[in-house]
Amino acid sequence: MIPSCLLWACVFTAVSWLPAPSFPVSLRGGQAHMKPSISCEKNQYFVNGLCCEKCSPGTKLVSDCSEGSETQCEPCQEGEFQSSWNHDKYCHQHKYCDPNLHLKIQKEGSLEKDTACTCIDGFHCTSLECESCSSHSPCQPGFGVKHTGTNSTDTICEPCKEGFFSNISSASEKCLPWTSCKATGLSKIQEGTDKTDVLCQGDKSRVGLLVLIPIALGVFFVISGLLHWRGLCFKAPKNKVFQKKEMEEEPLPVQETLLRGQPVTQEDGKESRISEQEGQ
Repeated sequence: MIPSCLLWACVFTAVSWLPAPSFPVSLRGGQAHMKPSISCEKNQYFVNGLCCEKCSPGTKLVSDCSEGSETQCEPCQEGEFQSSWNHDKYCHQHKYCDPNLHLKIQKEGSLEKDTACTCIDGFHCTSLECESCSSHSPCQPGFGVKHTGTNSTDTICEPCKEGFFSNISSASEKCLPWTSCKATGLSKIQEGTDKTDVLCQGDKSRVGLLVLIPIALGVFFVISGLLHWRGLCFKAPKNKVFQKKEMEEEPLPVQETLLRGQPVTQEDGKESRISEQEGQ
């Protein structure tokens, strides 16, 4: 028994040191079957024991090659594409840039390339494929926009530095500088923060004068307008009354004549009887 065991041990040891076969092994019905390994070229595929040519980009497979014929392919239809060498019997549909998802077409698709989508203004893509969009993030009070968002990137915010502030939530506004009270002739009564501006105060008498001047000008213009309006309304009737009185007071033209050597005044338009008496 011992020599027999040693013999089998030697056999198995020798087999284990042998090189592996260069062809694949498949199991069918619990038994091993050897198949020769066939390596096709890069743009070929193995089918029915043959290496067939793949279909070029922009086309799809109609039928495999055979001993007497080449691979049959046909172009993709409109709205479809194939971006690589293939042996598929279908083409891929172009991507739809849904406006309801804030998408728009960046580049139209072709038979070899898919449609490229991008986001509308104010939104950015949520993935490299840009299948959906998200609105640009606003910078909160105390922060300003360092870089505004683009179609592919979100807003980048930064904290407001000393001398600057932001009191709103915005995706476009940067930090604003504090107001200079001295430059406007006012005095500072409260220091600014990263969220609030400096608080200034001026001379009360000066402020009161600035308020009083426009009020006085307004009253002046109102009174002037009323006087001018009154003159236009009552000037015409007044002139007519004066003209009427002047016409009533104007004396009638008279003419002089002599009666018995004495001058006599007689009104125009009346019949003269003096001449008749003189005639008698």
